[in-house]
Amino acid sequence: MRRRGLLLMLAGLIAAVAAGMMIFSLSQSITPPSGPGTPLAAAPTATPFPSQIVVLAARDLPLHTVIAPTDVVTRDFPVGLVPADAFNSPTQVLSQTATTQVFAGEVLLRRQFVAAGGNATASASLPAGKVLVPFPADDMLNATGAVQPGDYVDILVSLPVSGTTTLPSNNTAPQDAAGSRPLVTQATMQNIEVYSTGLWQQRQTGTLPGAAGNSQGVKVVTFIVDHQEALILKYIKDSGGTIDLVVRSNKDKDNVATDPVSLEYLVDLYHFVNLSR
Repeated sequence: MRRRGLLLMLAGLIAAVAAGMMIFSLSQSITPPSGPGTPLAAAPTATPFPSQIVVLAARDLPLHTVIAPTDVVTRDFPVGLVPADAFNSPTQVLSQTATTQVFAGEVLLRRQFVAAGGNATASASLPAGKVLVPFPADDMLNATGAVQPGDYVDILVSLPVSGTTTLPSNNTAPQDAAGSRPLVTQATMQNIEVYSTGLWQQRQTGTLPGAAGNSQGVKVVTFIVDHQEALILKYIKDSGGTIDLVVRSNKDKDNVATDPVSLEYLVDLYHFVNLSR
């Protein structure tokens, strides 16, 4: 009986030792928590990018639009992307007149507006030293609506310049004293900006007609020129010759020297006369 009790005590002692060793092993495998004096590292925060308020067009603004509060909105833009002459408050641009067309979402710039006291006429946006000159638009290019506001054109004129010439007032073909019609064609004024086509009212309301005509049957194109060029245009119009316009590339800014074209010029260039006989 005593022997059995000793065996049980020995077995219990062995089990207790084994349990203690297991607990010690588990305690060594657990990483101790950091002390109370060691704070956790804070997550980095993004540095805010400097910005400023700019004024944008809330809708398409045609030429000569007088700006109202409903025409503009404000947005925050990065400082480095804001043009130097951008408006920063709607009050700065209210009642000013647009000197060019501005599209919805564009940043409004001081160079695009003029303080005209709410005036929406042509004089409010016309550059200093420039005038508007209406010109007949009976040539094929204008009749088809190919010339549009903002285009640049050259004026080609055919006139009788050889012999003793007369320029009839009824726009019939000119004749010289001998009864022949020696016309000469030459480029005259070049790189003229087209301000509008058709009725002025169509341009003022911001609608650009596809053709140069209007309900009254008047066909006209209006140019932006200086005062001397206006006199040249008047003489070309009153000369009684045949007038046509050609549209230039907007990349072609220089005047081009051309040779006058006459019947003799075409004969020499294309060999109309058979010289072998």
